[in-house]
Amino acid sequence: MKLQCLLEAADIIVSDEMRELEVSSIEEDSREVTPGSLFVAVTGFDTDGHQYVGQALERGAVAVITEHDVSEDSRVIVNPAGDNRKLLAAISAKFFDYPWDHLISIGITGTNGKTSTSRMLAWILEKHGFQTGVMGTVGHLIGGRNITASMTTPGALETTKMMNQMVTAGDRCCVMEVSSHALALARVDSVRFDVGLFTNISQDHLDFHESMDEYLHCKMHLFDLLKKGGSAIIGTYSSGFPLLEGAETFGISENDTFRISDISVGLGRVSFCLSLDGEQIPVRMNVPGRFNIFNAAGALSVAVTLGLDPYTTAESMKDFSGVPGRFESVELGQDFLVAVDYAHTPDALKRILQQASELTENRVIVVFGAGGDRDVSKRPLMGQIADSLADIIVITSDNPRTEDPDLIIQDILGGISSRDGLIVEPDRRTAIETALQTAVAGDVVIIAGKGHEDYQILGKTKIHFNDREEAVAALRKVLKC
Repeated sequence: MKLQCLLEAADIIVSDEMRELEVSSIEEDSREVTPGSLFVAVTGFDTDGHQYVGQALERGAVAVITEHDVSEDSRVIVNPAGDNRKLLAAISAKFFDYPWDHLISIGITGTNGKTSTSRMLAWILEKHGFQTGVMGTVGHLIGGRNITASMTTPGALETTKMMNQMVTAGDRCCVMEVSSHALALARVDSVRFDVGLFTNISQDHLDFHESMDEYLHCKMHLFDLLKKGGSAIIGTYSSGFPLLEGAETFGISENDTFRISDISVGLGRVSFCLSLDGEQIPVRMNVPGRFNIFNAAGALSVAVTLGLDPYTTAESMKDFSGVPGRFESVELGQDFLVAVDYAHTPDALKRILQQASELTENRVIVVFGAGGDRDVSKRPLMGQIADSLADIIVITSDNPRTEDPDLIIQDILGGISSRDGLIVEPDRRTAIETALQTAVAGDVVIIAGKGHEDYQILGKTKIHFNDREEAVAALRKVLKC
C-alpha cells in the first residue's frame, strides 16, 4: 500500500517523493521491522519507541512516524497531532481494510465477567454454525487455533492484525474482551462493534484511572464504537451500572429487557429463567457459581439481540463446560471442594466467597493476596471482605512485582479485624499447601487471584507458577496418593 494512502487516515501530508513509497507492513516494535516497513514510534510506560528510530531505519524502514522531532533524516515524519496511539489505530485499520466490517463483532467490557461471558457467547455462536474468533484474557482463538494472550486486549496494531487473520481464517464472528486500558489507550479506537456489552463495574485499576468516575467513563467509551445501528446491552444486576438511552438491559429487575428469575444454585450446576417479551426461557448449565448465571444471561442477551432463537440458544448452554481459572474445581477424590478462581478485585472476591458460602456444608477457606505495583486502596477492602465471608483466611503473595510482599500483606491485614482463623504465609506454594492441609470434610477452599495464569512476577522476573498445578500437588500430599 502506498504511504500516502495510509496517511490519509491520519491527515498527515508528506512530500511527493515519499507519498509513492510502498509500505509492506506496519510495526511498533523496531525488532520486527523489515525492508519496506513503516515504523510508528509510541511513547510507552516502560519503553519509548523514539529511542529505536535509528534501529528501525537501519533495518530498512521506508519511513518512521514520531510524536516529536528526533532526527533530521528525511524518512522521519512528525505526527502534528502528537498522539501515535490514535494514529496507529487509524492507519492499521486502513492497512488491513477494516476487518470488523467483514465480521459480526461483539465487544465486552466490565470489571468482572468479561472472560466467562465472552467464552459462553463464543460457545453459543459456534453451536449455531458461526465460526468465531475470540480475543481475551485466557487466550485468543483464530480460525479454531489457540494463541497465548499477553494482555486482555492487545495494542491497536495487533488487534487489527488479529481481526484480519480471523477474516482470512474463515471466522464469521469476533468476540472481544475490551479492557479499560484498551479503551483509554486507543487500542480499539478504530474498531467498530455490532454489539457492545457492559457486564458490571466495581473498584479496580485505580492505579491507572484517576477515580471510579473516570474508570466508568472510560468503560462507556465502548458504546461510542458501535457500528451504525449497533446495539448496547448493560447489566443492571450489580450497583454502579450506567444509564444509556436506548440500551437493552439484563438483570433481576422487572424493567430489564432480559429478566433473570427462578435462580437455582447447586454443587456443580446452576439454572434460571430468562424472561423476554413475556416468555420464560429455561436455562441449565453444568457449571458452578451464581455469578455464572449473570455471565450466561449477558451472553444469551447478545445472542438473541443478534437474531438467534432464544430457546435453541438457551438449550446450547447445557453442554458448556466452563472457563479455565473461573471457579475451576480441582478434584482428586477429596471430601471437600477446591476451586481456583481469577478473583483479584474486591467485588470479584466477594462474589466468589458468597458462592462458596452457598455451597459449603462446613467452612469457607480462602487463599489470596494482592498484586504489587497496582491499586493499593483495594487491599484492605479485600481483607475486609475475606474477614466477613471466610472462616479461615490464608493471606499470601500474588505477583508482588517490585514491592515487598510483606508490606502488601500488611495492607491487606489493615482490613481484617479478627485474628481467629487467620494465617499469613508469603510463599504462595506453602500457603496453598497449608489451606488444603487445614481443610476437612464439607469445607470449600477457594484459591483466588491468579486463575488461569501460569506465572508469578517476582521483582521484574516472571517464573512459572500455576495455582491448579500447586493445588493438585498439595492434594496428593494430603491424600497420600
